[in-house]
Amino acid sequence: MQFILTPNEMRLADRTAIETYKIPGELLMENAGRSVADFTNDIITQNKIKNPKILILCGNGNNGGDGFATARHLANSYSVRIAWIGSELKMSPETYQNFEIANQMEIPMIHLENEDDIEKYNFNADFILDALIGVGGTEDLKGLAPIILKKVNNTRAIKIAVDIPTGLNSETGFAHPDAFIADYAITMYALKTGMLLNDGIELCGKRVIANLGSPEKIISEIAHIAFLEDADVPFLLPNRKRISTKFDYGRVVILAGSKHYPGAAALAANSAIKIGAGLVYLLSPVIHPAVLPEIIPTQLPSDNDGFIDLQSKDYIFEAIKKANVLAIGPGIGDKNSTLKLISELINELPESLPLIIDADALKAIDNQSVLRKNIILTPHTGEFSRITGIDRETISKNANILAQEWADKLNCTILLKHVPSIITDGDYSFWNLGGNPGMATAGSGDVLTGIIAGLIAQGLSPLEAASLGAFIHSKAGDYYSNLYSQETLTSSMLIYALDIILHSLKS
Repeated sequence: MQFILTPNEMRLADRTAIETYKIPGELLMENAGRSVADFTNDIITQNKIKNPKILILCGNGNNGGDGFATARHLANSYSVRIAWIGSELKMSPETYQNFEIANQMEIPMIHLENEDDIEKYNFNADFILDALIGVGGTEDLKGLAPIILKKVNNTRAIKIAVDIPTGLNSETGFAHPDAFIADYAITMYALKTGMLLNDGIELCGKRVIANLGSPEKIISEIAHIAFLEDADVPFLLPNRKRISTKFDYGRVVILAGSKHYPGAAALAANSAIKIGAGLVYLLSPVIHPAVLPEIIPTQLPSDNDGFIDLQSKDYIFEAIKKANVLAIGPGIGDKNSTLKLISELINELPESLPLIIDADALKAIDNQSVLRKNIILTPHTGEFSRITGIDRETISKNANILAQEWADKLNCTILLKHVPSIITDGDYSFWNLGGNPGMATAGSGDVLTGIIAGLIAQGLSPLEAASLGAFIHSKAGDYYSNLYSQETLTSSMLIYALDIILHSLKS
């Protein structure tokens, strides 16, 4: 598991390292500089670049101090120049110390003080390292920085951001039009939220985490956002005992489908059994022939239009008596009578029963709904907009904050289908960084619902199941797309890929 920090959490991590663990700020800066230098050297070595010319851009803050320290380490082996902006008077003691050392080493250094200086300066280099502002900056760039970056971005150099690209808001991911476009971003402690949101996705290139030598528990105790890695899966998936029965792995009930969308129900049910649920019961007005033989189907009464009839309520309550989780929504349609039934179910279901509300069933939820933590909502941006009354653009720009706020307000767990997907119970969040555009295909969300239901049935909490489910779902999509293509990816193939993904992740 890796953590993601907000700018405030980053500052708190620094302060904790210095004040609680008595790690000098000079040492943190030294370790940052060494990490960036080592990484740059690795890139040079891997690409067999002979006699590279390196330009390091520095500001007068601590990010600039990291740049000055980096220059010192690289200057012993390569041709290094420094171009800096700002004032010596505004430098922290640590930054000024590294600035003076660079001077003493006679590393070629120029102070860019105005636009004429920038216009005359030769920015051509094999590598350009950006240490102008760092995490304290925003997209509201002023002064000389945007002028410098515009020229730098037009060079053919390999570009490396120290911590984050200048001009990128490290919290929101919004960026100035002339923000530094990095091929690599070497970030301190952990990834920053803005690196994974909005413009940050494109500006950061390959993201690398630098270890500053401070205790790892500083980050784990501060961060409230994380993302899963392959190594986490064996610890989250329940062990299957040698002596066990199907009843040990839970009962899933899926309420889904209609005459018009029978396939959605099949996809949800099939993915639930394929992820390891012991028993999967499908309640649907129409049973699609693609439903696996291991699924236990019940054909519900339907109205004249082929949607779930109100009289199905008794069948549903009978089916959930021994259920470990109920998933509702895939393919049910949005007929008023169906939504009325869904609303009644949500209000009348046992509070102990975990519930996944997906697809059209989300139309039974609004901004006044009173839910519970073991209810998972799985909206895409449009569905989230309808529930909250917030426009899509605002949601897209503030997805992390809004998902957390509304999970807290509605007292539930939310899986917001976004880039990245955000899974939160209002207190803690997991971001899913995987997936690809090929997964924007009919039925993909139905498969995800079934996977989450199957994981809850096996004993995972709603937050764990939604996070792990999204992770496995995206791994399946990435596996298929890498092997074949995004264009040919179908939801059925996601289920097929589960076999391979689970085998690889658990072995």
